[in-house]
Amino acid sequence: MLTFPFPWPTEIKFPGADSNQQYIAPVSNWLSPTVITYAGDREIEERIVSEVASFGKQIGILTEALLELADERPGVGVERLRQVANRVETVKARYNRALEDKAEEAFMALLRADPAAAERLVAALEQRVDEAGSGDLDDDASR
Repeated sequence: MLTFPFPWPTEIKFPGADSNQQYIAPVSNWLSPTVITYAGDREIEERIVSEVASFGKQIGILTEALLELADERPGVGVERLRQVANRVETVKARYNRALEDKAEEAFMALLRADPAAAERLVAALEQRVDEAGSGDLDDDASR
């Protein structure tokens, strides 16, 4: 392993320099890193993405609206957009199925380890399903 060749500390903090920080998002895939750029005010855009809707959600809403408007004027671009929207739905369905499989696997492990805890979980989940059916859940909890 190579170490830093200098004998002094690599992080030096000067008085008053705390406000001069740079935000660096963690990179989970070093071979193809994702870079998020913001065109406007970074703080406002971060709040929109975290509090209102992710980029994907915003694009999904625009896609739905555009396809509704485009039903009267079909064309090559509309068909390509429809194909992309269908592929997105396929990926979502595949992800949801995998998530369901993982949840079932985790529940079975809980049932084997602690049947009483599994029973409490089932009761709590049934209550949440009832609340979702009556419309008591907000949008964030139902996603």
